Amino acid sequence: MTNAGKVCAILIAAMLFSLGQASYAVQATYGGSFSFGISLPVGTLDPHQALDRESLQMCGNLYETLVKFSSEESKSVPHFATSWEVKEQGKEWIFHLKEGVKFHDGALLNAEAVVFSFERQLNPDHPYYEEKCFYGRYLFGEIIDKVRAVDEYTVRFTLKIPYAPFIYALISPAAMIVSPEAVKAWGENFYRHPAGTGPFKLLSWKEDGEVVLGRYEDYWGEKAYLTSLVFRPISPESLRVQALKKGEIEGAQLEDVAGIKSGVEFADRLKLMEVSHLDVVYLALNMRKAPLNGLKVREAVYRAINKEKIQETFYPEKAIIARGLIPPTLWGYNPDVSEYEFDPGRAKELLKEAKVEKLTLSLLIPDSPVSYLPDPEGIAEQIREDLAGVGIDVEIINMDWRSYLEGGEKGEHHLAFTGWRAGFPDPDNFLYPLLDPQVLGKSGNTNWSFYQSSFLHEILERARSVTDEVERTRLYQEAQKIVQQDIPCIPLVHTKGMIAFSPEVEGVTVDSTGTVEFEKVWISKK
Repeated sequence: MTNAGKVCAILIAAMLFSLGQASYAVQATYGGSFSFGISLPVGTLDPHQALDRESLQMCGNLYETLVKFSSEESKSVPHFATSWEVKEQGKEWIFHLKEGVKFHDGALLNAEAVVFSFERQLNPDHPYYEEKCFYGRYLFGEIIDKVRAVDEYTVRFTLKIPYAPFIYALISPAAMIVSPEAVKAWGENFYRHPAGTGPFKLLSWKEDGEVVLGRYEDYWGEKAYLTSLVFRPISPESLRVQALKKGEIEGAQLEDVAGIKSGVEFADRLKLMEVSHLDVVYLALNMRKAPLNGLKVREAVYRAINKEKIQETFYPEKAIIARGLIPPTLWGYNPDVSEYEFDPGRAKELLKEAKVEKLTLSLLIPDSPVSYLPDPEGIAEQIREDLAGVGIDVEIINMDWRSYLEGGEKGEHHLAFTGWRAGFPDPDNFLYPLLDPQVLGKSGNTNWSFYQSSFLHEILERARSVTDEVERTRLYQEAQKIVQQDIPCIPLVHTKGMIAFSPEVEGVTVDSTGTVEFEKVWISKK
């Protein structure tokens, strides 16, 4: 870590400590308005259509799921589903709902509302089926067979296969419950007229992108402290920091390097919270193409790439170096998996042993950055420089986003620079979509390594079918050993973000996905 990086880290740690100390020093009070700076205008307030970070953040305040994830217990716990049973070897899940929960439009939440919320995403014959609900079909389409109301407050999910991660998948936005009456009333315009059961409800959505939420007074749980919550689009991130400094907003999410640096510069006047993301940035090695079908060549590529330099150059204070696909903050992570150290000398020896000379590899990258790929072209150039150091030439293929995705799915690459952000906190949501051979034949293939290990597949299938968390953890840790031995990809970093707040803001917490839980935020009168 550079000296500047060490200073930043110390400042962040100090401010995080003071944030925690302040939250316990003053009695929480109700009332007040809170303005939060976001990077882009919200696209939709329909949780089943939401894909962008801003829309997902908003929907998390408006809607809720049957269960929620407890970071303290590292498992799903009851929410407005008070209890559940698993039957038929994990293929039948029965949930019992809390009575008296009301949607923002006054309708009561019941089992039929739960059925409606899933059917509108999964059943093309449903009268209110919505084709734009892509993520729900991706997540549940091959898992859920039927959803039925047993009685008014009991709902039964029948699965196509035993699927232990189901209880974690039910935390995702695709599992948020919407008011059937609101969907019926507004039709395709429901996305602008949301009605969930969350602690906040929509007050206004202005033409400039500003969204104002108000405390939902009939909320079934502990009411939010804030009277109103305002989301204001402000770009770039440096301007959000300036708005914080001037008191124009009380909080902001910072994701890019410049924004985080700006936040640290004003650390004496702000509270800073570091947020770990459930993601991984990695280099997929296409094992379907020679010579990457050879283990020694894949290890040579791994040892030739300087992860630390990539992290320090392109992700300063924004990421940690990855040892595997699963982040260390997620249960099931194996801390004992060995790492292939940066060693160009050993890389050259491996290439010689594999009798590979004058090697040229194609490297697929997107032509525009996303939050976890801040500078695809710059990182690709660094990878090309690293590999040139061991005698490997790299041809960078820069594609628009759609062509990039299609190219990766079809395997039109030797190497692909990409990333993955999990939709729910379960190791299956990393290892299965990125490496299981059954993903290869599907539309929207996400196994860009074209890795086909029967051993890994057997372990992942076993981990999907058993419900014992200790056994599942053991299986995922074993799976990580297999992946590290076979080297289908090169994990580079797990990204982090930062949330900055003005000094009077208290009670800040984030959920398992790094989203602020605004119902717990309050404004100090000191």
